[in-house]
Amino acid sequence: MGKEETVSPALLETLGLEKSYGATRAAQDVSLAFEAGRAHALVGENGAGKSTVIKMITGLVRPSGGRILWRGEPVHLHSPRAARSLGIVGVHQEMTLVDTLSVGRNIWLGHEPLTAVGTIDRRRLALDSERLIASMGLSLDPARLVEGLSIAEKQMVEILKALSLQPSLLVLDEATSALGDREVELLHGIVRKFQAEGRAIAFVSHRMKEIFQFCDFCSVMKDGRVVFQDQTSELDERRVIEKMIGRDMSQGFPAKQPVPPGQDLLRVTGLSTSSGLHDISFSLRPGEILGIGGLQGHGQVELLECLFGLAPATRGTIEIEGRRLSPRRSADALRAGIVLVPEDRKTQGLFIDRSVEENLVACSFDDCAPFGFISRRKAGALVAGIVARMKIKAPDIKEPIRRLSGGNQQKAALGRWLPSGFKVLLLREPTRGIDVGTKFEIYGLLRELADTGVGIILSTSEIIELVGLSDRVLVMLEKGISAELAPGGISERTIVAASFGHSLGESHES
Repeated sequence: MGKEETVSPALLETLGLEKSYGATRAAQDVSLAFEAGRAHALVGENGAGKSTVIKMITGLVRPSGGRILWRGEPVHLHSPRAARSLGIVGVHQEMTLVDTLSVGRNIWLGHEPLTAVGTIDRRRLALDSERLIASMGLSLDPARLVEGLSIAEKQMVEILKALSLQPSLLVLDEATSALGDREVELLHGIVRKFQAEGRAIAFVSHRMKEIFQFCDFCSVMKDGRVVFQDQTSELDERRVIEKMIGRDMSQGFPAKQPVPPGQDLLRVTGLSTSSGLHDISFSLRPGEILGIGGLQGHGQVELLECLFGLAPATRGTIEIEGRRLSPRRSADALRAGIVLVPEDRKTQGLFIDRSVEENLVACSFDDCAPFGFISRRKAGALVAGIVARMKIKAPDIKEPIRRLSGGNQQKAALGRWLPSGFKVLLLREPTRGIDVGTKFEIYGLLRELADTGVGIILSTSEIIELVGLSDRVLVMLEKGISAELAPGGISERTIVAASFGHSLGESHES
């Protein structure tokens, strides 16, 4: 363990907490302490038991055994309302907003300020919303409907909802997975403020950088148990990952091979769009992974959407294997061999309530139904091949795909395209919300695809992924390309420097 220090008494403790679903033990003998003034990280791979513990301490799931103490006294958290009454409030990855209501109404939903006659005090609601939004450094309009917000903005409204309840223990369960760098920094400020006020934070994230940025203490879970605990000041990323997966991580990323010279697979020249992209030019060779970096909101999404026909170009050219392509819709890009795996797999990449089997054959209907009727034999063979190649863990392919872990859903969103024989793969945040072990599996699968001659364009906010996976990196700034980094010149420093418009030869010491 790390060096000793004086800490405040625990606000919440779990003692031997357990949860079973039939013969499956999701949590076993879990003892944790969430202390006043501390941000406590709970990490582990998908299926390690983190979500089960979080649900028990926020009242979403009742324990099968063990005890929960609040300020030293036993409590029974039989519902989220019971947890909230004590000051335990959770922000979960699954959003609970009402799209047809305004930002302000969502923030105060269920505890709106009332007038003397019992109706909603709309003036006070607006003022309280403006005050809370301003305290976080945001510029959201309280009157704006939630349905018009971006994913990151919606997640910030979820966080504002939690803050409006003045929690003593704030539980952030993958609450940063949809946030950009600016929003993460704002949330970091809130966490620090909470600590200074003597409140506690339980923090779950797959972004290892945030574990060390936000948290003082780290507990690692594996197979439903707490297997390791220490202060983050005594740890580094590699040690935490090794504890999570139970083995030495001597090499996280697959080895890169030199991309053989030859004709360009994709060539983009002087591309501009009505959304602000301007004079974008680059090439992609067969077997190459081309990373797209830069601060969020500088054109990465617009570029991928343009290449996939979702936002037609106003100027410039796109060529694939030397043939001119002017995609006006996604069908045009698909016919040319360009496919897209979007950022939000649950709403854009999958039919989340349909079965695993239906999702995997959805992009190969013509192959499975040559005469208009699905051939069970052909569909079964196709699905079996995708499951094996992508290493998808699916106990029953007839079950809804929403029951799979995030990592297996992402493998399915990628694998469903395999039978189409695509030439160019566009990826946006391919490991968002995925545990570190599954991330490394996906990295290996992407390198295997590239080795077959597929060209991959990878847009990710995880700089370590750009460095570890990319053969070249384009850095975007203000919807143009600020730098092209060749092999040997790709590093966190060069990517960050180019993201802020610095010349790579300059010194950037403050």
